[in-house]
Amino acid sequence: VCTEVRPALDEELPSPYIEEFRYALDAEILKYIAEAYPKGVCSIYCVSGKDVEGPRSDFELVVVISASRHSPQNFCNGSWRSVWNIEFKDDIQVVDLKGKLQVGAHYFEEGNVQLDAKHECKDSTIIQAAEESAISIASIIRHHETEYLSSLEASYSNLPDTTFK
Repeated sequence: VCTEVRPALDEELPSPYIEEFRYALDAEILKYIAEAYPKGVCSIYCVSGKDVEGPRSDFELVVVISASRHSPQNFCNGSWRSVWNIEFKDDIQVVDLKGKLQVGAHYFEEGNVQLDAKHECKDSTIIQAAEESAISIASIIRHHETEYLSSLEASYSNLPDTTFK
């Protein structure tokens, strides 16, 4: 529930230079969300360096992705949350990504089974123009999230035959 909603003040908004990167990344992440999480949402915001007016300065963006699926008629619910800290280190021309991924699932037909899995990952790429950086960053996020979900599926597909036996 949002309370005390108000427009952002000019000093709270990122500079046009930062906004160019944030906007490009938002467009790429929205494409990814539409493909991977049908009912997912995302938000991208600047957490440091929002006053940066041009190249040769560091700044940090955060990408938050959230999705949930509730299906009580099928006795299951699930959720996904990932938070990606993206540091643009302009002095060395590198973008460092740190992701924290969390998956939750709850199955409750003839029993009660819950899953709460967390994973952290890191990666990096080079700083390019805003659009190219956004494509590269979105590709890295897509890769790590897909890889993590695949590893979860592989490890949990054996549960009925091994752990639960």
